[in-house]
Amino acid sequence: MKNKKNRKIGRTTEHRFAMLRNMSVSLVKNELVKTTLPKAKELVKFVSKIITAAKKGGMANRRRVLIDIKSQPAMEKLFGPLAERYKTRSGGYTRIYKLGRRLSDGSEMAVVKLVE
Repeated sequence: MKNKKNRKIGRTTEHRFAMLRNMSVSLVKNELVKTTLPKAKELVKFVSKIITAAKKGGMANRRRVLIDIKSQPAMEKLFGPLAERYKTRSGGYTRIYKLGRRLSDGSEMAVVKLVE
């Protein structure tokens, strides 16, 4: 069986990447996002690559991150306080907390939080 790189989450490719970009901006700004568990797992993979690039610094990485993060305040926070916070950390910038199931449709809910 072939391994899949990412979950489709019932969306087209463009919609999925737009959703992940928006959620990553919210996570960087608020340091906490509440969402469904499959979306949370995809968000962690997406954000960890962005934080690693921001941690390295430099103009090339700034431009690479700018493709995914369109928000100027989020960019400043990524390359400022978050890059300093995770300077010595080699990975695992986020943590997923499971919340249980949503009443309306029974979806598993989770909170994605940036590690201190």
